[in-house]
Amino acid sequence: PPQQQQQQQQQAPQQEQQAPPRMCGVGVVLVQVGGGAVCVKNVNKGGAAHLSGQILRGDVLHAIDGRKVLGWDVESVKPLILGVEGSPIRMTFQRIGNQVHGKRMFDVNMVRQPVNAAPPPPSYQRPAFETHQRA
Repeated sequence: PPQQQQQQQQQAPQQEQQAPPRMCGVGVVLVQVGGGAVCVKNVNKGGAAHLSGQILRGDVLHAIDGRKVLGWDVESVKPLILGVEGSPIRMTFQRIGNQVHGKRMFDVNMVRQPVNAAPPPPSYQRPAFETHQRA
């Protein structure tokens, strides 16, 4: 019907203007260690992993959204971590160490976000008295 064609034509320009979805992670740096395990090398401040307060350096990545990734290499794991900004992700880690009796598995539920979306450190913010001065 002509009405549907007109609606489709009107919607088409709007679709062209939309930017592709922004791909984001959770702000962890991963490294492959002996034995093939992928471990957390660093947790970036401001990222979802940092904000969760649950992920520590040395944690072993075990699964992503229920899919076991133990033994995978870092490059194979990355596509599972990256996703559309605002989308949920569940990462399962294993913590091994002196402070943990045995091997402890735990899930961390997060929302993917750009790490640079975090507010800048206070040292980069202008003091309030500078923002309203006039010459």
